[in-house]
Amino acid sequence: MRRQPISEADLERQLLRRSVSSLHADRLCCDRCRRTPLVGEVVYRYARGRTLCALCSPRRREQPVASIPVRHGEEIRAQRLTPRV
Repeated sequence: MRRQPISEADLERQLLRRSVSSLHADRLCCDRCRRTPLVGEVVYRYARGRTLCALCSPRRREQPVASIPVRHGEEIRAQRLTPRV
């Protein structure tokens, strides 16, 4: 089977969709209210893998296992160059 050549506009759309989907998959969100916490806000992780935002966590009686500050997306993806030894 021969594939038809893809137009430049269609290729751009596909690449944009793929990149937005990967950014969305990496994003933290609250398991209760589905809200995406703001940069600088604290997100709480609980024993069974639940992640709750600062607004929903006071409703839980148990203590969180970890508290994670939400960082900017560029800060997460930044890489440091280290000199070779």
